[in-house]
Amino acid sequence: MFSGQKFFDDKHFPKGFARSGYFTIKEAQLLESCGRTMKALFDGTMVPQDEEQQKFVDEVKGRRAAESSYALCWLKYLKEINHKHVVYNLCSTSRSSASEDYSDLEADE
Repeated sequence: MFSGQKFFDDKHFPKGFARSGYFTIKEAQLLESCGRTMKALFDGTMVPQDEEQQKFVDEVKGRRAAESSYALCWLKYLKEINHKHVVYNLCSTSRSSASEDYSDLEADE
C-alpha cells in the first residue's frame, strides 16, 4: 500500500505524526509511508487495485470490522482530526447580570 511519497498533515499535526504524542512510532511511520494511498482510497479518488486495498476500504467505511493495522491507524487519524479540542481557562469571562439590586445592602447601614 506504499504510495512513494510521504504523507504530511501540517494543518492538524504541524510537528509531524511522531511528535504529536497521539500516534505510536509504528503508526506514525505507517501514516507517513502509506497515508497518501489511504487518503485517496478513503476519499474515493483511487480505485482499490488489490484485495488488501479493498479490505481497507471496507474496514474504513464500516462494512466490516477494522482488523488491519492500516485501517486501525487511519481510523485513529480520522478520529483525531475530527475531534473538537476543548480549551480550559483559569479565568472566566461570564459575569453576573448587571440588573442585580444591591439596595438592601446599602439600606442596612
